[in-house]
Amino acid sequence: MNKKEFAIFASALKTYYPKEKILPNEQAMELWFNQLQDIPYKVAELTLNKWVATNKWSPSIADIREQAAGIIQGEGKDWGEAWQEVLRCISKYGFYREEGALNSMDKLTRKVVRRLGFKNICLSEDIQVDRANFRMIYEEEQSKAKQVAQLPPKVKELIANMPMMLGEGEEVEKQV
Repeated sequence: MNKKEFAIFASALKTYYPKEKILPNEQAMELWFNQLQDIPYKVAELTLNKWVATNKWSPSIADIREQAAGIIQGEGKDWGEAWQEVLRCISKYGFYREEGALNSMDKLTRKVVRRLGFKNICLSEDIQVDRANFRMIYEEEQSKAKQVAQLPPKVKELIANMPMMLGEGEEVEKQV
C-alpha cells in the first residue's frame, strides 16, 4: 500500500480504537508504514475489518501481518487432511512409484513425507506412530512457513543474506 492508502488505514484504525491512542505521532505512523507497506491495501482493509469484528483490543503490527498472511495464503490444509493425502498416494502409487506420489502432493506435505521417508511410511508396521510423527513434523513446518509468510520482504532478504554479510558463518560463531 502507498502512503495515501496507509493514511486511510491508520485513520480507520484510530477511529476503531480511540481510547488506546494508537499511532500518536508522525514517527509512529512512519514506523508502522515501513512495516506494513508491502501488504496490498485491499488485504490490509479486509484484515482490519476482520480484526475489528473479532477482537476487543487494537492490533499490533504482528497481528496485522499474521491476519494478512492468512488472507493471502488462504486457510490451507490441516495435518489430518495432509495425512489423508499421503494415505491416498500410497494407495494410488504404491511403494515403487515414489516420485509420482511425491509430485502429486502439495509442497508442505511433500516436504514432511520426504523427511519421514515415503518408503518408510509404505513399509511401516505401526502406522499410528508414523501418523503421530507426521503430525508433529507437519505442524512444525506449517508454523515455520506461517512465520516466514508474515515477514516483510526486506526482512526476508536481510535474513537470507546475513550469512554472506557475516563471512559465511565464521563470525557468527565468534559473536554468539
